[in-house]
Amino acid sequence: MKDYCELTKFSPEQKQLLQDVLESLESREDEDTQVQKMSALMMSMILQSLKGYDRFDSPMIHFAAVLGIVEDENRLRRGDEYSYMLAGFMYCVRVLFVEYTLPAATRAEQTAEDIDRFLELRKKYLVVGSYSPCSFLIKMLGYGKTMSMQKINQPSITWTRSE
Repeated sequence: MKDYCELTKFSPEQKQLLQDVLESLESREDEDTQVQKMSALMMSMILQSLKGYDRFDSPMIHFAAVLGIVEDENRLRRGDEYSYMLAGFMYCVRVLFVEYTLPAATRAEQTAEDIDRFLELRKKYLVVGSYSPCSFLIKMLGYGKTMSMQKINQPSITWTRSE
């Protein structure tokens, strides 16, 4: 944990939220409190604007970059080895985002204003060109898909023994 905290660039707000999560875990606070604090930390990373910043100032992008390293072989993962991991990560990010903007517990009472807020935040943080971590990660997914489609599949030949 220490190495990650030293290498990853957290905003002051994210550092405080991370400290709150760690203290909550160490003091064994109730599960609801821990989930609430973890959710606040995750949303601070998802709703981070990168306008005017290096994209690697985002803990999410830093995590995704590290995920793409094959440490024991000293190389980066190929697109077909990495895209499914990134897709799974983005799926989790989207689920957290939807739960934050349109909580399941209040779905029956949600109004058009709630949906408009969801769409506004989605446009600001979850689409390509939005100066957000998700924008960059979606571009990486597209790049991985393009590379996989251009890869020539290895031929395979099978046969059966005739008697």
